[in-house]
Amino acid sequence: MRILYSFAKQHGYAFAVICVMIATAVFYPGRDHFAKGQWALLYLLIVGLVAGLSGVRPAMVTAALAFLAWNFFFLPPHGTFAVHDPQDWLSLIVFLVVAAAMGIQPGRMREREAEALAREREMAMLNQFSARLVSDASISDMAELLMNEVTQITKARCAA
Repeated sequence: MRILYSFAKQHGYAFAVICVMIATAVFYPGRDHFAKGQWALLYLLIVGLVAGLSGVRPAMVTAALAFLAWNFFFLPPHGTFAVHDPQDWLSLIVFLVVAAAMGIQPGRMREREAEALAREREMAMLNQFSARLVSDASISDMAELLMNEVTQITKARCAA
């Protein structure tokens, strides 16, 4: 699982294409056994998977590719991008909107998680720094501590 996550994170767009290709290959044999609208639900699972592992932009690529694959392979007339039934147009448009929304939400959650972790690290550093400042130390020890903390936080080479 860790390898999959690592690949998805590093090669998000390739992961998106591969997921849609594998899903289409797996879904295709059952094309005649299920209703045409059920395939959209399965493609939405793929969009959610890519969004959770790779982020927003690869999820948008997945949504677009799934939209095209569903149209080409599962909506009549098969093997073309032509859509004859107006209900299919509505289904395709709704699918694209829902898939885009599904792709955006996990990406936003990942960004918020990263921000929260950064804030947590900052607070831990500030807490540690303030605990050192109120400890029994001489002014020269506090000045040295302050310079060390400033260089650590700002990643500077030195401080005066």
